[in-house]
Amino acid sequence: MRETGRHLIVGSAGHVDHGKTELIKALTGKDTDRLREEKERGISIVLGFAPLDLGDDLHAGVVDVPGHERFVKNMVSGAVGVDMALFVVAADEGVMPQTSEHLEVLRLLGVTSGVIAITKIDLVDEEIVAIVESEVLDLFQGTTLAGSRIVRTSAVTGEGIEDLREILRQQARTVTVKESDDLFRMPVDRIFSRSGIGTIVTGTTWSGAVRKGDEFLLEPVGKRVRVRELQSFDRTLEQASAGMRVALALHGIRFDEIAVGNQVLTPGLLQSSSILDASVEVSTLKGSKLKNRQRIRFHHAAGEIMARVILLGSEELAAGERGLIQLRLEKPTVARRGDRFVLRTYSPMRVVAGGTVLDPVARKARSVSPQRLTCLQSLDSGTHEEIVASLAGEAGTRGVMENGYVRYGMTQQQVNGAIETLRERGAVFTIGRSVFDAGVVEGKERQIVEIIQRYAERNRLLWGIEREELREKAGLEHGPLFEFILERGRKAGTLYIKGSMVRAGSADRTLSQEDLSVLEEIETRASNAGYTFVTRSDLARIVPEEKRLGLYLRILEERGSLVRVGPDGFLHAGSWSMLLEKLRKHLAGGGTLSVGAFKELCGFSRKYAVPLLEYLDNEGYTKREGDLRTRGPKLDEVPTEG
Repeated sequence: MRETGRHLIVGSAGHVDHGKTELIKALTGKDTDRLREEKERGISIVLGFAPLDLGDDLHAGVVDVPGHERFVKNMVSGAVGVDMALFVVAADEGVMPQTSEHLEVLRLLGVTSGVIAITKIDLVDEEIVAIVESEVLDLFQGTTLAGSRIVRTSAVTGEGIEDLREILRQQARTVTVKESDDLFRMPVDRIFSRSGIGTIVTGTTWSGAVRKGDEFLLEPVGKRVRVRELQSFDRTLEQASAGMRVALALHGIRFDEIAVGNQVLTPGLLQSSSILDASVEVSTLKGSKLKNRQRIRFHHAAGEIMARVILLGSEELAAGERGLIQLRLEKPTVARRGDRFVLRTYSPMRVVAGGTVLDPVARKARSVSPQRLTCLQSLDSGTHEEIVASLAGEAGTRGVMENGYVRYGMTQQQVNGAIETLRERGAVFTIGRSVFDAGVVEGKERQIVEIIQRYAERNRLLWGIEREELREKAGLEHGPLFEFILERGRKAGTLYIKGSMVRAGSADRTLSQEDLSVLEEIETRASNAGYTFVTRSDLARIVPEEKRLGLYLRILEERGSLVRVGPDGFLHAGSWSMLLEKLRKHLAGGGTLSVGAFKELCGFSRKYAVPLLEYLDNEGYTKREGDLRTRGPKLDEVPTEG
């Protein structure tokens, strides 16, 4: 079975004993108090859930949250992720302490859609109900839920229940539908096991879809799991989508390996972290303030984690003030840009602030650089293009993996669209699956040309700089950017590549007349030696400095004027060609060659014959068989004199 239509989560809120559970039972027919202790005490302790069919293909999961001050933690867990609030105020008591605190939690979580139910109207007269309505209007004024419809109800007589259902239906039509084509994400708010089924987790699907047989990752545990069975409010389904309450029977993990606040996720897209950057607003409740380095309780995705809050730019935020913060968690979580959270003080426990995650994988920082501030501002309120560009700019030469942008609150389709727009504007480059800021790339291109030019000035005899040395000097040891810049420069005609060497400006080096004269003298010396190779010591009379001599020899090798034979021997190219031709003819038809025959063939002593033959063996021109040589495979590649 596959559940169709629009799905959303309705979260109840209000003071203890104001009739939330009774109202939900009247609306849904289901008692959300499932613990014996709850029934005995008459108050909700843990989260309860019930399905509410609003008609018009609208399906709501109602979260019944505890109202007692001792269970505000559970209330916050239930409120995170709700789409619409069902706010309850009892007619016989009016606005109470938890009424204000619950409203503040909803405001800090950014809940903007809701309906207010005045309950227990059967216990009071019309005048009292009117007074309570007036209190509620005053309380909600200036909040995110200002203007919410008010409905008078009685779970005992049934008065107003159908009116409430109709208003919930109308309001539900205006709620933005969660993305089902996004990655799958479900925070775990309950864990249990059942004989014959195994480990079961429940939660609200924040995004994406789940099917029986799907494989996911449980984070931050880091374990792969498979969905064996899928249910929603006791109905077995083949598939469920965003906005639904679901229970997943998981294969691959034990009951005791999971904790409330863990998340079931599509693998490979989100990353656990203990450092988050966020925007925050301090509660307007009396006495609220947030201090730098204050230890707090971080409520997010059905879980609570102790954390230290670092204020980025101030030492204290007063009630109602906004700012940028860094949260350093005492254990990792998985967050995504746009996730809402609530902060409570460590002791005594009270709601102190709430906010939105901006960077879910932030780096430790004590202050905000201008570039980081720009990036956080883009993450706070920027377009998809601005976010992609800003993060690429901040990443510098590391770049950002295309699928890495998903953790910043975008679907892969939105990421791809933003990247394509920026590419068309020339604002970014894509290299493989990574995105780089165009300014960063072009800056590195200029730096690489400058490095090559400075190197050429100091090393005028070298054709260019070694590729790996250039990579290191440019600080591009890792990632694909270095090779991309080299290829881009090659195509543009600004960089030239020969083997492992890189040159800028032109393909030809400019040598002084003095250098040209030295090269000519070395070449003449090698040519006059005939088949007798010259060594560095032979040439030291021409160029005494060993390093400089090596550079001249390298130039002549690159030109093809000299051939290196062995570690320290050089033959003129003309002599080398004639030597190979003599060998080819001598060894034709299965002939053999001894050391003596080779000496006679070339007219030199054993001093030169043995090293040359060893070089010819190593290179494959000849093949040694005992004391004789036969034709090697490489000799067949020698062109025949015409």
